[in-house]
Amino acid sequence: MNDSLNGWAQRNAFGAVVVLVIRAVCVAFGMALMVLAIPLGFVTPFIPIGLPMFLFGLILVAAASKTLHTYITNTLRRFPWLWKRVRFAFGEKEAAE
Repeated sequence: MNDSLNGWAQRNAFGAVVVLVIRAVCVAFGMALMVLAIPLGFVTPFIPIGLPMFLFGLILVAAASKTLHTYITNTLRRFPWLWKRVRFAFGEKEAAE
Protein backbone atom coordinates (compact mmCIF):
# COMPACT_ATOMS: atom_id res chain seq x y z
CA MET A 1 0.00 0.00 0.00
CA ASN A 2 2.98 2.30 0.41
CA ASP A 3 3.54 2.64 -3.34
CA SER A 4 0.28 4.60 -3.77
CA LEU A 5 -1.61 2.02 -5.84
CA ASN A 6 0.24 2.44 -9.16
CA GLY A 7 0.00 6.23 -9.10
CA TRP A 8 -3.80 6.20 -9.04
CA ALA A 9 -3.84 8.87 -6.35
CA GLN A 10 -1.60 11.15 -8.39
CA ARG A 11 -3.72 11.10 -11.56
CA ASN A 12 -7.01 12.43 -10.23
CA ALA A 13 -8.59 13.83 -7.10
CA PHE A 14 -11.10 10.99 -6.75
CA GLY A 15 -8.27 8.47 -6.61
CA ALA A 16 -6.53 10.50 -3.91
CA VAL A 17 -9.69 10.50 -1.76
CA VAL A 18 -10.17 6.75 -2.23
CA VAL A 19 -6.55 6.05 -1.24
CA LEU A 20 -6.90 8.35 1.78
CA VAL A 21 -10.05 6.53 2.93
CA ILE A 22 -8.46 3.10 2.42
CA ARG A 23 -5.40 4.12 4.44
CA ALA A 24 -7.55 5.62 7.22
CA VAL A 25 -9.68 2.47 7.48
CA CYS A 26 -6.58 0.25 7.55
CA VAL A 27 -4.95 2.33 10.27
CA ALA A 28 -8.13 2.44 12.36
CA PHE A 29 -8.71 -1.31 12.02
CA GLY A 30 -5.05 -2.10 12.77
CA MET A 31 -5.01 0.11 15.86
CA ALA A 32 -8.27 -1.44 17.08
CA LEU A 33 -6.81 -4.92 16.66
CA MET A 34 -3.69 -3.95 18.59
CA VAL A 35 -5.73 -2.41 21.41
CA LEU A 36 -7.99 -5.48 21.66
CA ALA A 37 -5.04 -7.89 21.49
CA ILE A 38 -3.50 -6.71 24.77
CA PRO A 39 -6.38 -7.65 27.11
CA LEU A 40 -7.13 -10.73 25.01
CA GLY A 41 -3.53 -11.84 25.48
CA PHE A 42 -3.90 -11.66 29.25
CA VAL A 43 -7.27 -13.44 29.26
CA THR A 44 -6.06 -16.36 27.10
CA PRO A 45 -2.44 -16.96 28.14
CA PHE A 46 -2.32 -20.65 27.19
CA ILE A 47 -3.97 -20.26 23.79
CA PRO A 48 -2.02 -17.43 22.15
CA ILE A 49 -4.67 -15.39 20.38
CA GLY A 50 -3.45 -11.93 21.36
CA LEU A 51 0.02 -12.12 19.79
CA PRO A 52 -1.06 -13.00 16.23
CA MET A 53 -3.84 -10.44 16.49
CA PHE A 54 -1.35 -7.78 17.58
CA LEU A 55 1.09 -8.66 14.78
CA PHE A 56 -1.68 -8.52 12.16
CA GLY A 57 -2.71 -5.08 13.44
CA LEU A 58 0.93 -3.97 13.39
CA ILE A 59 1.31 -5.08 9.78
CA LEU A 60 -1.90 -3.28 8.76
CA VAL A 61 -0.75 -0.05 10.38
CA ALA A 62 2.72 -0.34 8.86
CA ALA A 63 1.28 -1.03 5.41
CA ALA A 64 -1.06 1.95 5.49
CA SER A 65 1.14 4.66 6.99
CA LYS A 66 4.47 5.68 5.48
CA THR A 67 5.76 7.30 8.67
CA LEU A 68 4.75 4.41 10.92
CA HIS A 69 6.14 1.94 8.38
CA THR A 70 9.58 3.54 8.72
CA TYR A 71 9.35 3.75 12.52
CA ILE A 72 8.15 0.16 12.97
CA THR A 73 10.70 -1.34 10.57
CA ASN A 74 13.55 0.58 12.21
CA THR A 75 12.40 -0.64 15.62
CA LEU A 76 12.10 -4.25 14.45
CA ARG A 77 15.57 -4.16 12.87
CA ARG A 78 17.02 -3.66 16.35
CA PHE A 79 15.94 -7.23 17.12
CA PRO A 80 17.50 -9.39 14.36
CA TRP A 81 15.90 -12.62 15.60
CA LEU A 82 12.46 -11.07 15.20
CA TRP A 83 13.24 -9.12 12.03
CA LYS A 84 14.27 -12.32 10.20
CA ARG A 85 10.80 -13.73 10.78
CA VAL A 86 8.70 -10.70 9.85
CA ARG A 87 10.76 -8.88 7.19
CA PHE A 88 8.80 -10.39 4.29
CA ALA A 89 5.56 -8.90 5.63
CA PHE A 90 7.19 -5.45 5.56
CA GLY A 91 8.37 -5.67 1.96
CA GLU A 92 11.99 -6.76 2.45
CA LYS A 93 12.82 -9.37 -0.16
CA GLU A 94 16.42 -10.17 0.78
CA ALA A 95 18.24 -10.16 4.05
CA ALA A 96 20.48 -7.13 4.57
CA GLU A 97 23.63 -8.70 5.94
